[in-house]
Amino acid sequence: MIVTRKVIVKTTASPEDWAEAQEKTRRALLEMTPEEDAAITRDALSDPENPPLPEDVRLVPWVEHEARRREQSAVRIDRDVLERFQRAGDDWEERINAVLRAAAPAE
Repeated sequence: MIVTRKVIVKTTASPEDWAEAQEKTRRALLEMTPEEDAAITRDALSDPENPPLPEDVRLVPWVEHEARRREQSAVRIDRDVLERFQRAGDDWEERINAVLRAAAPAE
């Protein structure tokens, strides 16, 4: 799974590697006591380099992310419109995509 906020995970792990890791995780979760779970959660929440994900983060499977990959294209946009989007923040490309997606004809 990946987070849709510009986080991309690339790996050379094979499907078999992932299946083995998932099985190990499943077994470990089944064997974990409530006390161990509470201790791990407490430690994770106190780690300043690994804060919890915000509630509004949506996780999507890698396959879905790949399906949404962007293609680079040239689109002519009036300079004043582009500058307004850019002045409003660094996420200007995402906001332009959102506006275009909302205005696009239904499939």
